[in-house]
Amino acid sequence: MKKILILLLFTGILASCSDDDDAGVDNGESILGTWFLVEANNVPGFSINECSSQSYLSFMADNTADSEFFTNAGGECESETSTGDWSSSSNSQYTFTVPGFGELTGNVSFDGNRFTFTPNDLPTSSLTFEK
Repeated sequence: MKKILILLLFTGILASCSDDDDAGVDNGESILGTWFLVEANNVPGFSINECSSQSYLSFMADNTADSEFFTNAGGECESETSTGDWSSSSNSQYTFTVPGFGELTGNVSFDGNRFTFTPNDLPTSSLTFEK
């Protein structure tokens, strides 16, 4: 009888625990707004400087995005703009267009007013943006 009571108590405790599997899952709203490039780690042919730090991505609630990326070309700061769509799927995977890089899908991790994007095709590279 004592074993049955312990088993019922244990089952009751397990059944009363809340299901927090969705806790901390981003619903796509965290990325909304304008983000400026502040770090580029291990990105071939790209580094952060006075020119490139003007680069930004803007994500709108209707799943459209605008972006402008700046690079030094022959001593001149030049920009390339892009307009397109963005999407968010499970496990913090996002897809959006980055000028000079094309359409990228990768993991986005948020840390306060920053997010870091790690492309699936270049898992050792990352771009960090700040609001």
